[in-house]
Amino acid sequence: MAARPTVQIPAPAADRPSWLRVGVIALIGFAIGVAWPKIAGVRLGPTAPAEALSAVAAASRAAEAASVAAIASVTPPPSAMTSAAPTQVTITVGRGAILSCKAEDGEALKGKDCGGLAGLDPLVQTRLKRLAQAPATSDNPGKLNVVLGLDFANNRISVESGKSSTVKDVDSLKAFVAGEVKSMSLKSVDHTNARYSVLYVVNIQSGSEPTPTSTTAGTPGTGTPGTSLPEGTAAVAWETAVVRDAPHTGTIIGHLPRGTKVQLGASEGGWYKIKFGPTFASEGYVYRGAIGK
Repeated sequence: MAARPTVQIPAPAADRPSWLRVGVIALIGFAIGVAWPKIAGVRLGPTAPAEALSAVAAASRAAEAASVAAIASVTPPPSAMTSAAPTQVTITVGRGAILSCKAEDGEALKGKDCGGLAGLDPLVQTRLKRLAQAPATSDNPGKLNVVLGLDFANNRISVESGKSSTVKDVDSLKAFVAGEVKSMSLKSVDHTNARYSVLYVVNIQSGSEPTPTSTTAGTPGTGTPGTSLPEGTAAVAWETAVVRDAPHTGTIIGHLPRGTKVQLGASEGGWYKIKFGPTFASEGYVYRGAIGK
């Protein structure tokens, strides 16, 4: 007779999983999952091709070069940022030549008949030399004739420009001179008459412009602008030079127009003995200012 089969039912405590065993198995599986790609040399993600990396590097370099070029285009080179050296200006001013005057009774006189103006030249020359500071001067080399109208009765000075000025912008330089002399006092100037008209010749040399070798009224060595005269000769600087047979009060023996060449002799109290005429055969005396001396 066969044995009856038996069924064993485990106790509830024996049917529960062992959590310690589950934890150990999970930890081992995690360690294997992390370590095995490195051990086997396997990459878990796609690898960028070498060509793509090269393209990215080239694009980066190009962007950097473009940035440098953009900065250079808006930044001037050191030489451009350095301010240009100012143009050197040289100013020479001749002595004043009295053109005319008017006495208190209204009598009009010319040139030497007006007498002198002791103390005027230092005052005026100092102010005319300040033209070197005028913005327009460096672009206006040449000659500027300044005619000052002196009103001693009212202590006032007016400024006009002579017709033979060779500078380009006469008006700008004239305005600068007017600003310089308007506050100048005439009280220290010795004078005989109430009003005078006095010419000053200003030579402006800018940069490499050659210094004039000769000038007109009020400056030694008078002659045609841009030319030099032989030593011992001069040219009439006034519109008309009066020739006398003796200094100061001698009899008038002739009139010489501007530009007439004369041969110089001895000087006596501001008057020069001259020879004049086509062959320099005539002799007489002229006031120094009339020939720019």
